Amino acid sequence: MQPLDRMERDCLILHGIYGLSAVIVLMIPGALPVGPRLSALVIAYNLALPITGMRRGYPEWVRLWLFLFPLSILQIFPDWFLAAQLNVLVFPDTGSLRIGEVPAFMGGMWVIPLFITVFLGQRLAERTERKYVILAVCLSSFLLFVGSETVLWAVPIWYARDVATVAHVALYLIIPEILFGLSAFLAYEASLARTVWYRLGAAFTVMIIYLGNLCFFYFIIETLL
Repeated sequence: MQPLDRMERDCLILHGIYGLSAVIVLMIPGALPVGPRLSALVIAYNLALPITGMRRGYPEWVRLWLFLFPLSILQIFPDWFLAAQLNVLVFPDTGSLRIGEVPAFMGGMWVIPLFITVFLGQRLAERTERKYVILAVCLSSFLLFVGSETVLWAVPIWYARDVATVAHVALYLIIPEILFGLSAFLAYEASLARTVWYRLGAAFTVMIIYLGNLCFFYFIIETLL
């Protein structure tokens, strides 16, 4: 097994520091509502990632962030659909700005798990067979997205309503979120050497695929089963 290189070590350090900081910011007593704290954390991540990439000489980080940030903004639409149309997702009032039914900070929050998943896939692609890369991306998506569903309801950021759940995870979400990470990885690969408009189109396609998967698996699990 190859040792971690400089960029991979810096990625671990950055996310370790950020994770610890997030825990401290969210748990420290104070009058400031959760929403502004989360907004500050999301803004901090979306500044720290590309700035660190530029300062440390990692253009890969900047290119990946430029793909993921528009995708994260587009993810407001699936969340809004689940909250306003299906009425199966609730975003409590945390004192933050909202876009329709969705807290504005959600427009940048998706970057965090997606960066980890896609970056992992990119690094493994240089070291191992394709089937293991795909497997690792799917496993990473499962652990990050489903793991967040089991924890973040308690902050609270969101929670499921009137659907089948296990440990606060809505069952219909599991496969769509695994496929979401995989489709983001594949779309980024396919658009890497293309124009900015192609990359934006790829990001939009990933969002639409995710939204379609949500509807399909909601129908299968909540209606047919």
